[in-house]
Amino acid sequence: MAVLRSKRKIAQTEFENTFMKLYQFSMRHTTAVPKRRKKWLCRNIDERMNLIYKDIMAMNDCYNPDATQKAKYIADLNEACIHRLVELEKPLMVLWNVQSAETKHMAAWVELLNREIFLLNLMRESKVSVPEMAILDWRAVNSVKFLKNMSELHRYTHSKVTNANIDYDATQGSLLIELVNDAFYYLILANKKIPTTRKQYENRRDNISRSISCLKALNREMLFYFNLMQYSERVMNEWTSMLTQEIKMLSALQKSDRERFESLK
Repeated sequence: MAVLRSKRKIAQTEFENTFMKLYQFSMRHTTAVPKRRKKWLCRNIDERMNLIYKDIMAMNDCYNPDATQKAKYIADLNEACIHRLVELEKPLMVLWNVQSAETKHMAAWVELLNREIFLLNLMRESKVSVPEMAILDWRAVNSVKFLKNMSELHRYTHSKVTNANIDYDATQGSLLIELVNDAFYYLILANKKIPTTRKQYENRRDNISRSISCLKALNREMLFYFNLMQYSERVMNEWTSMLTQEIKMLSALQKSDRERFESLK
């Protein structure tokens, strides 16, 4: 019990310093992104980091003469910070893929994130299970055809929207980016782990299904976007080909998964 109290005390002094390192690291990398891409790649990261920053400061600076109320307030802020840190995984995966991030930079980012989550969790009276964040594994992406194609489709869609007429950014551009980001991230989630239980297989199956649904919706939006932007036939064929190939590969993947994992308990 004394050891637990000691660890909690260390966490209470370290969590702010660790977060400041994380905040500065994140800021250096998001400010380095080209200006036109910032709204698509950095806004979600920067906004979440600022919210966490405010809550981290409030945890240390809050004043309440009622010790019970103060403890509850800090516990609620702690939980909110952990939740927001975990939520950073999706926008980070999006940023890393579009920017073709180096593995060493992703690893450094993830190390700081996981350290901060660990310290915040250590401060809690009862710790919760929080899965560690991981980097975008380029070896896996480049060695599996449906992952590689999805990565390229994701990057290609971002490049087209980024360089398109900004008048449509808030409407069709945003729709395309949201759909392709979701399709990409659902597939990353589906491939985090090879299923060894029925529940894991169902999670994988559901995430692949969600990815396919996003891609089908993306197909409808792309047709409208083609007319808006008046793309060349070459661009339309290239973009559509990546999309239709991905849907076919994921449909085939689901069929092979059923044969491979359906019997899991």
